[in-house]
Amino acid sequence: MTLRFTVAAATLLMSSVGFAAVTLTVPEEIKIVAVNDQEISGGLFRSAEKYTLNAGENVISVRYTEFFQHPDNSHDILKSGVASIRTPVLVDGQEYRLALIDAPKDFDKAQNYKDQPIFGLYNKANQLLVEQQGAKQEQKAIFSNTIFRNNLDLTKKTAAPANQPAPVYTQNTSVIVPAQKAQSVVSASDQQLIQLWQKATKVERQKFMSWLAEQSN
Repeated sequence: MTLRFTVAAATLLMSSVGFAAVTLTVPEEIKIVAVNDQEISGGLFRSAEKYTLNAGENVISVRYTEFFQHPDNSHDILKSGVASIRTPVLVDGQEYRLALIDAPKDFDKAQNYKDQPIFGLYNKANQLLVEQQGAKQEQKAIFSNTIFRNNLDLTKKTAAPANQPAPVYTQNTSVIVPAQKAQSVVSASDQQLIQLWQKATKVERQKFMSWLAEQSN
């Protein structure tokens, strides 16, 4: 709990008076492993999730993960390699979503799809902003990676693979040169804390930071 509040507080301290942020919805078939080289940890079993990202350009590292139940009650989990999506400039206060493009529901077809999945970033009007195809990779057995180990070291492999196809942007989007500044990402469950911080007085913020310092000792 202390670590959770510490991360949230650090995020708040990095924020300006006007917290420029966007909301990103991610389906369960897509797992975010990092945003701007910041590792994101998530549960093994989950449904769609919402994330809060800084407005502007972001680099989102994702992978395709799909669970298949067979008629004989056996199952398989297909998992792709990591693909990096460089977003266009995301507008403050807007909502976006990630989705798979042309993902098959048939297991045999999905086995081929996972080798080079296609990810799409959409705005609230359901307009495709950028399409990113994953890098072609050799097939790997998921169970050899111990799926119950949640804290995998993914931060060293978040850069776009050398053989990853170039992204396809729509005409109405723009991409800027990455700025050398701190970026942050927080889950939707931290939104209430952010709102309380923004509404708090200077004295209330000082009291909270004093309390936080005591918790970390």
